Amino acid sequence: MRYEGMIYRPPSEADSLLVQATIGCSWNRCTFCSMYRDKKYRVRPLDEVMADLREAASSVGGFRRIFLCDGDALALPMPFLTAVLEEIGRLFPRLDAVRIYASARNVLNKRQDELRSLAALGVDMAYIGLESGSDRVLSAVNKGITAREMVDSAVMLRDAGIKQSISVIAGLGGEELWEEHILETANVLNAMQPEYLGMLVLHTGDDAGPAPLFDDGSFRLPTFRQVLAETRLLIEKLELKDCLFTSAHVSNYFYLRGRLSREKQKLLREIDAAPLDDPLRA
Repeated sequence: MRYEGMIYRPPSEADSLLVQATIGCSWNRCTFCSMYRDKKYRVRPLDEVMADLREAASSVGGFRRIFLCDGDALALPMPFLTAVLEEIGRLFPRLDAVRIYASARNVLNKRQDELRSLAALGVDMAYIGLESGSDRVLSAVNKGITAREMVDSAVMLRDAGIKQSISVIAGLGGEELWEEHILETANVLNAMQPEYLGMLVLHTGDDAGPAPLFDDGSFRLPTFRQVLAETRLLIEKLELKDCLFTSAHVSNYFYLRGRLSREKQKLLREIDAAPLDDPLRA
């Protein structure tokens, strides 16, 4: 297996085979993210991806899923994606599923029948960074898409039979917009009705360096108490039919896990019982 640069994957894909189909992120302009700042986006040659799959099939075992990297495999043209997924199906007939990062932008760029085709070829879940449901926050961090478009992409994925794992970021609204950030995020999530929801905490950057949001020093990281308040308000306002909520990302200050809406009160009690002292300053 060949990899270029730092490879990122969701926490839940720790046991998946990671296959790098693209290099970097097709958007790569969000000011809160530095994950792919050291990479220029491009599609890997198809023969290289196929060679990696054949090598893995002959030498790697024990995994149930394949995760297609880098930042947005759904940006790939349909002929490329179809060829890769068909080869995966041929080489790994007992595989449970293929999963991908996907921006809402590239969901909307696919036709509905194309998304259904991807589901039929084994793609069962897309990881999407909503980040915020506030259009003011999304614009401020240069997400390049609106809350309405996020909801529209969710409808397309649901109709195609592809599950959604959505991430949102505590602290992204700063001190001024934190309440709008959370309330509008809850509204959008209630419209999206994802199967999985992960809450991350804003941090200054990754191994590629600091995120541009912090370049001029005017944007501050959220305090522990702010994260508690944002998390509590979000869970309180969520009306999700059946969604697993977690705060398992490395950026989180404390761990939560529960199914919404069935375990909403349990999650709220756990937040209320959290110590108010910042664990990072202990």
